[in-house]
Amino acid sequence: MSLRTKVAILGAGMIMASMLALGSLVMVYQRNNHLEELELRARSFLSVLGVEITESLASNRIEDLDKLITRLLDRDLATLDITFVAVVDQDRRIMAHTDQSRYGAMLDDAFSQDALESPEPLVRRETRDGQDLLLVSMPVSTALPGLPGIRWGTLVAGMGLDRAHREMAQLVVRALLILLVMIALAAGITVLVLHHQLVRPVGELAGAARRFAGGSMEARVRVRGSGELALLGETYNDMAARIESYTRSLEDKVRERTRDLEEANTKLNRTMDDLRNANGRLEELATTDGLTGLYNHRHFKGLLEAEVVRSRRLEFPTSLVMFDVDNFKNYNDTHGHPAGDVVLQNVAVLLRSRLRGTDVPCRYGGEEFAVVLLDTGKQMAMAVAEEIRSRIEATPFDGRESQPGGALTVSVGVATFPDDAPDHAALVQAADEALYAAKRAGRNLVVDAASEPA
Repeated sequence: MSLRTKVAILGAGMIMASMLALGSLVMVYQRNNHLEELELRARSFLSVLGVEITESLASNRIEDLDKLITRLLDRDLATLDITFVAVVDQDRRIMAHTDQSRYGAMLDDAFSQDALESPEPLVRRETRDGQDLLLVSMPVSTALPGLPGIRWGTLVAGMGLDRAHREMAQLVVRALLILLVMIALAAGITVLVLHHQLVRPVGELAGAARRFAGGSMEARVRVRGSGELALLGETYNDMAARIESYTRSLEDKVRERTRDLEEANTKLNRTMDDLRNANGRLEELATTDGLTGLYNHRHFKGLLEAEVVRSRRLEFPTSLVMFDVDNFKNYNDTHGHPAGDVVLQNVAVLLRSRLRGTDVPCRYGGEEFAVVLLDTGKQMAMAVAEEIRSRIEATPFDGRESQPGGALTVSVGVATFPDDAPDHAALVQAADEALYAAKRAGRNLVVDAASEPA
């Protein structure tokens, strides 16, 4: 085979490879652009939605969240390629979902867990139930100038990629057809243009380049004659000499920069850890009582309202147990307030040891406590209340002998939704009235809101 034919074939091959590479880059660029557009659309959608739900989520207004999700469903999210939207609180509980049967469930998939732990929005591709999805999360938080923000929850949305795949397939077909036509034209032109021989230093230049690429920094080409190939040889020799010089010093610079990057990454990781710890502490201070470690009155109100809404929707009962330490003022007057604080702390420990993981103990105020029993009817609630009362009575608190009857006791009131109250406020009132009925009946009693004390 003549050199002219080899050059023609080589030229045509180079053009074909270049066009194939260019076509591949264009298709990759179009694909990435489309995915970035979907990601931007999802982030914009979640940003707007996050502004609308922040106040409702921060106030635990579940009905407002449900109304917002219902409005989204009325707009046919499929036209936006959105397959689902979920509003999740900090405890991984679904507060609202386009699939209403998911309400109240706990999210346990890897993406949702990562999203709840991340202070920044996350984007990830996953396949679920045979469907390719683009998963996007958005933290829902508020902040005042100069103060760290409070995170109220997280928005999670999934965007279907089926339409994107169809569009990319159509694009690939069109691009391949255009590319084949261009390759055929370029190959024909190359065969016509590359008609003269390019012999002389090509082999030597290629050999020197191979040796140089293999690590032989001293590889040089011998320049003969003049013209473009001679200029190319001189340029190669000059380039090789500069690269050799630069390479010697570059290794030292790379090692130095690597050390700097490692130090910077270490400092950044420490800073991120400090920020996460600060946010976690702020959230804990906002929802828990500083003395007992139980949830505070503010968290109790929001949780009870949300659970009553959930109970109404799912037709499950929710019970409320409220109790008050009997003659606590007498105990404080006799032993002092620090000793009284120890009693309250010990009562909190007793509550945690008795209750289930799903039950929520709270300090209602002063010496009064409240326990929200999720999915619990009256009979079970009365049994739990009686056990709490008897355990506290049997506990050898320091100084209990100074109390009436020689023991530190509690009076307990129990109310159940929907049997005793139509909403969360009435449920609190019913349990509180039962508590004071126990006080009037002689203390150290459990009273049902639906009955008079024995």
